Amino acid sequence: MSLTQDIRDAFSRRDNALNQLIIINALVWAIVIIVGAVLSLAQSSGVYVLLMRQLALSSDGLVLLRHPWTLLTYAFVHENFFHILFNMLNLYWFGQIIREYLGDRRLISLYILGALVGGVFFLLAYNFLPVFQGRIGQPVIGASASVTAIIVAAATLLPDYTFMLILLGPVKIKWIAAVVVIISLAGINGGNPGGEITHLGGITAVDARQ
Repeated sequence: MSLTQDIRDAFSRRDNALNQLIIINALVWAIVIIVGAVLSLAQSSGVYVLLMRQLALSSDGLVLLRHPWTLLTYAFVHENFFHILFNMLNLYWFGQIIREYLGDRRLISLYILGALVGGVFFLLAYNFLPVFQGRIGQPVIGASASVTAIIVAAATLLPDYTFMLILLGPVKIKWIAAVVVIISLAGINGGNPGGEITHLGGITAVDARQ
């Protein structure tokens, strides 16, 4: 069976939202990487910048007005392999819990709401917090806000659910979620403050959904 047929089969099922989200992210990542490589070889890096401008969420409100769809599309775009790898692993592990106990529709709504609220947090931070003055126009990409929303939702739903972690052994999901929150707060002072702020938006999205 061909890869194309496998993808078609995955999207033909109504009870397959988790795999569909992962496939969409993987396909977008592959397309971005391939197009980026081709344009780099063709010495057309400017075209790649224009392409990413259609997908990434800019902290510039005027750019967002011209590209309103980026408030959602940024949550399906990755450039770094390890970025998408860790996001998709977390989406798979914690998404299975949401899917099993709340259903596919709730999983999708959490993913979308996490992206939207994370994007709003990102925009508000860069436009109103003094620490980000002079950095308007900074873009953000990645499913981290959506994945964080799903992690926290799973921890809220089943706080004592246990994962077996390499080197650490059994760890309750509530402690994993707590670490995610702490890392997001600590990362605001690091090299990717915009991304970490979207994580905090994803956490808030859980309260909004409930």
